[in-house]
Amino acid sequence: MNFILILSLIATLNVGGTKQLSPQNSNKELNEKCLKCHSLSTLGYRDESSGLIVNLSVNPKEFYKSNHKDLECVNCHSKDFQTFPHPEKLKQENLYCLDCHKDEKEFSKFHFKSIESDFQNSIHYKLLGSKFNCFSCHDPHSFRINARVNQRVSETVLYDNRICLQCHNNETSIYNLSGKYLPSLDEVHSWLPHRDLHWANVRCIDCHTIPTKAGVSHLILPKEQALQNCVKCHSTNSILLQSLYKFQSLQTRNKEGFINAVIFNNSYVIGATRNYYLNLLSFIIFGVVILALTFHAILRWRSNKTKVEDELS
Repeated sequence: MNFILILSLIATLNVGGTKQLSPQNSNKELNEKCLKCHSLSTLGYRDESSGLIVNLSVNPKEFYKSNHKDLECVNCHSKDFQTFPHPEKLKQENLYCLDCHKDEKEFSKFHFKSIESDFQNSIHYKLLGSKFNCFSCHDPHSFRINARVNQRVSETVLYDNRICLQCHNNETSIYNLSGKYLPSLDEVHSWLPHRDLHWANVRCIDCHTIPTKAGVSHLILPKEQALQNCVKCHSTNSILLQSLYKFQSLQTRNKEGFINAVIFNNSYVIGATRNYYLNLLSFIIFGVVILALTFHAILRWRSNKTKVEDELS
């Protein structure tokens, strides 16, 4: 019996006692039918052509936090999946994100056409072709664009770098895609001072892409073109302010006002020396000095005035 069918039957028998996370959308009941089987972490099958295991598992908790949480499964997948057991031909289903995202007006702010162009010119696509697609990096069942906007910088770094590391920190994944083993990340980045500190505070794409105003850049550069100029980041007018720290800069402006955030450039960038509390302390010291000088000047003026009056009398 087909491997996927066996696991599906097991899921159907056992899922009755498992409480699924309740989504706040109108498609809950329809999607729960799919998740009875697809919430199993072991659900998958072996692709006969490649010999690889195709993972068919969907984490319900992650799905209901994702940007696609309000969609019905068959909005993206063929309605033929409503038939169970699923027809064998559906294993060859070919999904393409831009079928929905490219021309819809509501998504225009994300510049998907530019993303598509950058993606097709990236080193990944040029080397791997159709083996590399949107799903190679982004799992549509868990993708959250707000993860970059509403989180702290450290969490954004972790979220984005995890996307790259799912392949680049996995020899098997790299070999399955390219047919060869690549040097370890430690070896490739051995030239980088304080390497681990950089990896904890900077995303891979901040050095391996060209910053763009259209969100996160998808134009992954060849390794020879990766950024290795320290000054590009370790300066007040840093390229990181155009990408990783731009959300933090906006939040700082809203919290502390235009003067602090823009005129005084009160934003922390790796290598920069400005800090809110140090700035505040310097203003306090400066204010105390001005008050002391003013007080001293007043005392001198009154002393001189008294002296003149005494001489005239």
